[in-house]
Amino acid sequence: MCIRDRLNSNSYFVFGIYTDMANERKQQIIKAAAKRFARHGLAKTTLDEVARDIRIGKATIYHYFSSKDDLYFATLKWECENFIDQIKVVLENEEFSLSQKLTEYFTQKEVVSENNKLIHESLLTFFNEKSFEQELDIINWMLNREAELLKHFLTKHYSQKIKKVSAIFPNFIVLNSWGMFFANKLNSLIKTSKADETKELFIESLVTILE
Repeated sequence: MCIRDRLNSNSYFVFGIYTDMANERKQQIIKAAAKRFARHGLAKTTLDEVARDIRIGKATIYHYFSSKDDLYFATLKWECENFIDQIKVVLENEEFSLSQKLTEYFTQKEVVSENNKLIHESLLTFFNEKSFEQELDIINWMLNREAELLKHFLTKHYSQKIKKVSAIFPNFIVLNSWGMFFANKLNSLIKTSKADETKELFIESLVTILE
């Protein structure tokens, strides 16, 4: 290896280390912001507080994010990506039966208000028609990615059944699972209705269609 090649190789190595460190710092800021936004909301969270939580200067945050809103959207996207990863793990678990996969899939929605507070708040603001355009874009990405995962799963294991039912069946499951999440909150008002029974009935119906 000549001197020039060695210098270039070292430069790429140093650049790689710098990039990794920058990504780690960015992730650190996002994780700290996620806790603040989940606890206090966008309006009551300040960048000073986020910076203080991880012992950095506010200027460091501005190095990665142009504003508090920019940090919020990045944090929401990060949370959506994690949520999609959880759904993927559930659907790819070969030890689960179809019924178990669907049950766990619905369970991920049931705990979203606890485990994914930014997603939960974004969906609520959507229903209140107070969403930011970028916020809607992120939620739209999440719902479409979720539908893609379901389509891949269903096509892989139940392709013939899907052809007979409908090409939009994955979208049907996604929308109804989220709809059921919010409907369950209304179940408490109906004395003869139980959330678990409603979920089980829907899952049984899906299993009957697919198997």
